Amino acid sequence: MPRTTCPACYRPPAYCYCSHIIDVANTWPVFILQDVREAKHPIGTARIAALSLSQAEMVTLNPDKADTSADLLNTVFSRPLNSPVMIYPGDNARSVRELGAAELPSGSPRDLLFIDASWGRSLRLLKVFPALSALPCFVLDGLPASRYRIRRQPSDDAVSTLEAIVYTLQQVEPASDCSAMLATMDWMVGQQIKRMGRDVYHNNYPSQ
Repeated sequence: MPRTTCPACYRPPAYCYCSHIIDVANTWPVFILQDVREAKHPIGTARIAALSLSQAEMVTLNPDKADTSADLLNTVFSRPLNSPVMIYPGDNARSVRELGAAELPSGSPRDLLFIDASWGRSLRLLKVFPALSALPCFVLDGLPASRYRIRRQPSDDAVSTLEAIVYTLQQVEPASDCSAMLATMDWMVGQQIKRMGRDVYHNNYPSQ
């Protein structure tokens, strides 16, 4: 018999973080492409952003099923994306600090696209969905160490999807306070560490 989980955050009732969600009114719309494997991850962070932000949408893609359609981003979400930019590192990526100057002539912000996947799977998403690799990329720099202490990061400057979203919004719309989303993640992480036990945690994450 399947275990009971919250229909919003997908966590067991004892570890549901919905009561810790704080609504955040963002001006720059956030769109998240989630690897199908991440959708099954019990301690993923992208859902916190999807539940917190007033303008956010998340859909799941399977990088094992290629789609070469150039129109992908006009069909996968509930509406076509508005001159989207992808927050993703790359050889030609510009700093997120430049995004404020990269708004549309109308003065409206561009849609921000994030990939929620492991590093290897994100590369596969770019390969099998060429509409993604065609987007202009912007990268975060000068990041603090990740607060997502229950998953090994591929490099010292890597952060969780939620952290990438928060730090990007802090750059492009500093008047908005997005820090509450990190507090929700911190609570989720703390509960997970309690659940596994300190000894198990330190054995699996010795550098934390």
